Amino acid sequence: MSTVLLKNLMIGSGRQKICAPITAKTAEQAVSAAKRILAGPVDFIEWRIDYMRNSSWTAILDTADQLNAVMGQTPLFATFRSVNEGGEQSISEADYFHLYEALAMQKLADAFDLELSRSDDTRTRLVKRLHEMGRTVVFSAHDFSCTPPESKIISILKKMEAEHADIAKIAVMPSSPADVLHLMHATLKANQAVTVPIVTMSMGSLGKLSRISGAITGSAVTFGSVDHASAPGQIEVNVLKQILNEVDANEVDRDQSIRRF
Repeated sequence: MSTVLLKNLMIGSGRQKICAPITAKTAEQAVSAAKRILAGPVDFIEWRIDYMRNSSWTAILDTADQLNAVMGQTPLFATFRSVNEGGEQSISEADYFHLYEALAMQKLADAFDLELSRSDDTRTRLVKRLHEMGRTVVFSAHDFSCTPPESKIISILKKMEAEHADIAKIAVMPSSPADVLHLMHATLKANQAVTVPIVTMSMGSLGKLSRISGAITGSAVTFGSVDHASAPGQIEVNVLKQILNEVDANEVDRDQSIRRF
């Protein structure tokens, strides 16, 4: 399994990393949210640009500049989530490309969320352009209607890797506890078939177990909330950190017991 370095943060090795979203509507609110998030146990921040009330490029670039002034060594992950992927706004293929390109050119974000549902041309051109500028690409896919079969989940993650994603991410909706287990088992198997770090989650209250199971399944990142959740089922970051510490401690105890045996 390869790793991805964002500033001083290594994704794909060690414990599961915690990312918290900014869902602010204004630049002032975004900076205030970033400061609150940075005071907690988070590894990096996702800025959900689609929540911005003023989505002009000037406003977004200005907000990104203000965020970078307070981020320090904490990486910033830029996401414009479209409506059909569960986001707040729609955006054309051309504007999507040029927005990410402008943020990358000015080094205002360390990683970018690229929706797998975007057109083939947009994906190909944008991955190439972002990589040329030394930025990390996180491919994402969302299914709010169901949990696809295990083979489908794995094939989606493999497709992301084949299209040169640095990190492959998928979120699905469960309708039963069995769906959550299917997602977790698919994650475990995908780690044997995919070399890039993968991030998976089963959404909603039913899927919360999947958000804390990375030490077992190999999901490299989990998303937690500080002020507002950006997806159903996110756990508050302080609670999330405490649970992950317990899971990691249990993993160490188990490994030591195995070695003693």
